[in-house]
Amino acid sequence: MFEYIRGELTVKKIDYVALEVNGIAYKIFISLKTYDMLTEDTEKLFIYTNVKEDDFSLYGFKTESERELFKALVSISGVGPKLGLAILSTFNTQEVIDIVIEENAKLLVRVPGLGQKKAQKLIVDLKDKVKKLNVIGIAQDGSHDTASSVSSTKALIMKEDLKLALESLGYSNADVSKWIKDEEIEKYERVEDAIRDILKKIQSK
Repeated sequence: MFEYIRGELTVKKIDYVALEVNGIAYKIFISLKTYDMLTEDTEKLFIYTNVKEDDFSLYGFKTESERELFKALVSISGVGPKLGLAILSTFNTQEVIDIVIEENAKLLVRVPGLGQKKAQKLIVDLKDKVKKLNVIGIAQDGSHDTASSVSSTKALIMKEDLKLALESLGYSNADVSKWIKDEEIEKYERVEDAIRDILKKIQSK
């Protein structure tokens, strides 16, 4: 129904904004990623309209790629707009695509309300849909370049693997960030190498 809405940003909350156009304020639900990108007095949001018998809601996205991924998410059985926004608030567009392609369910369960089984099902159902998305357009629409995104996702996956490895060695609630920085994590090709260096640091304390 709406392709996009451009208007004065009169209300900015964590979960929604209001864009005023000709005296009419449109309440638009947003993700945290879009929230972080709203910095101007006048903003343009790409719109997804959710129409049901008892609901008519607008969901807005700073980039077209985020909206297209949201549409793919909510087209999956069991994924409503609330969970779709939760996923896009936890990970950016390219990170979600990387997680799906790599079938990394253990990383996806970081999303509040998303358990292991549902995460695995979501990945299976989303895989074909993700392939149809214009990944190159993600870099072009201003979210960030693909190379840096892949690097960021690699760091997230490596950090999760390191945490699990440390916990298996008896370090409960292991805080990986305490022993190794994200930019350092990206330099490692194997978890084993990173674990070896972390253990050296722990033992030297």
